[in-house]
Amino acid sequence: MFFQQKDRHEQMARLDPRDTNADGVVSPEEAAAYIQDYLQNASPQERDELLRGYMNQMTPDQRQQMGDAIVQSSANPVQSVRADDPNDLADAFTRTAQAPAQDGRSPLEAAFGQGGMLSNPMVKAGLVGLAAMIGSKMLRR
Repeated sequence: MFFQQKDRHEQMARLDPRDTNADGVVSPEEAAAYIQDYLQNASPQERDELLRGYMNQMTPDQRQQMGDAIVQSSANPVQSVRADDPNDLADAFTRTAQAPAQDGRSPLEAAFGQGGMLSNPMVKAGLVGLAAMIGSKMLRR
């Protein structure tokens, strides 16, 4: 879905100083950091609206993979998530993003960083898609 919209990735990359190699594409690791920053700085209402909207768009299998990625990270304070419930998944995502950093990375970045669930292409697509949705929202401001 979002992989086919290269313009959105390029626009998001211009907004995100974490595009460290300036290639115009935000990597999944950069996307996790981007989402982390957004979730910590957005108003609760804006954050909830965006996350719930995005989670509702995902297929049940995509939500399950995303939920597994969150729960399986040892750095994450969230112990369980009902992936069949988009609201619970959005809440778990937010709690993970707001947890204290460990080793210089947030639990969200640890869950989706190298060695985490990024070997799963569905999780990678979901993470980059969410970052693209945030980037698109920021551009419309």
